[in-house]
Amino acid sequence: MEKFLRDTNSSEVNHMVPVLDKVIQFSLFTFVVFSMFSISVTQISFAIGAIASLLKTHLTKSWKELRGNYVGIAVLCFCLACVLSIITAVDFGSSLKLLKKLLQFIILFWVANAVQDEKQRDLLFKLVIVTGVASALNGILPLINPSFFSQGSLYGGARIIGTMSVPSTFSGIIMIAGLATLGRLLFHKPKEYWVIGSMGVIALCLLLSITRQAWLGFFIGTVFLVFFWNKKYFLLVPILLMVVLLFSSDTITNRIHSFTNLKDTSLQARIFLWKGGWEIFKDHPVTGCGYKCVDSIYSQYSDPSGWIAYYRGLHSNIFQLLIDTGIVGLGTWICIWMTYFVDTFKRLRNKATEASQNNSTGILMGASAAVLAFLVGGVFESSFYDSEVTMLVYFLMGLSLAQTKETSEVK
Repeated sequence: MEKFLRDTNSSEVNHMVPVLDKVIQFSLFTFVVFSMFSISVTQISFAIGAIASLLKTHLTKSWKELRGNYVGIAVLCFCLACVLSIITAVDFGSSLKLLKKLLQFIILFWVANAVQDEKQRDLLFKLVIVTGVASALNGILPLINPSFFSQGSLYGGARIIGTMSVPSTFSGIIMIAGLATLGRLLFHKPKEYWVIGSMGVIALCLLLSITRQAWLGFFIGTVFLVFFWNKKYFLLVPILLMVVLLFSSDTITNRIHSFTNLKDTSLQARIFLWKGGWEIFKDHPVTGCGYKCVDSIYSQYSDPSGWIAYYRGLHSNIFQLLIDTGIVGLGTWICIWMTYFVDTFKRLRNKATEASQNNSTGILMGASAAVLAFLVGGVFESSFYDSEVTMLVYFLMGLSLAQTKETSEVK
């Protein structure tokens, strides 16, 4: 009888695993396709895929095979710091609502463990590029209509929002997709014409987005990629910048010149925000005032400029996390990115000795540049709470950290 039950259970597991594999793979591809179009479908795909992965792990009793590294430990420490911040928050109810944001880190582990085939990883990375192009075209499309300009939609101060509801979110995902594309363009051999065309479309859309934090992140990410690709072409970066300044509209050139203008209105607004945030931090230095609790506490502090009351957010991941989670939260947040880049450079050293490194190197460098751009842009924008941007970043991180098996396909 026991043998019969054991054989029956084994048969059920053998039938379930292939089904779960298909669900996981379908969820991964669905996640990428909708990552730049619909946050609802993206979240549903992630939830289904993650649950299917856990169920598969339980059925196959392969918990010990789950991949974890120092990045995972750093993420766990940050999540614990955030939970501590929520427990000690000045507004527990408001802070608790944002606990779900921490679940997005599961994307990193889900992708890193679900993607085990080199060909599959390459297809997913290509799909990120294709989806980025589709999103960019959607953003550029309104410019075809002459009334767009006559209404001052672009040059009157408003910016294109493409597939998103907020310009900073749209430019953020375009920035990430652009650097993933540039990473493949530079580090993949032989060169692919479709990637060159994709890079052109995404770069044009990013330029027309008129979003400086995305421009800055993309510029730093580009410098990073060109530096590791071939140092002798490093001078091409400032030359391209000069070309943009010479041939772009006055609005674009003025926005670029504003980087050096210390009296720029938006920069001054951020400085006032950061000064006000610093006062809040001094009263809650260790664990912060709580996840997104500025709304509940800002009125207790002097705000002569009115910017804190207007924005509520701090327009900086550094200041936002420092105020929300204190030194403990910001310290563990920094550890995530330190461990990620250490792990990435170790992998790059290993890839340098391998013959079949084309796809892997492009993915590693493209993902690393996107993460770097996210961090740089986050100095001037509170993108940590921007789910569309962070989910895409965590996906690329998981893709670059995945330990894939070699395929027999000739690259």
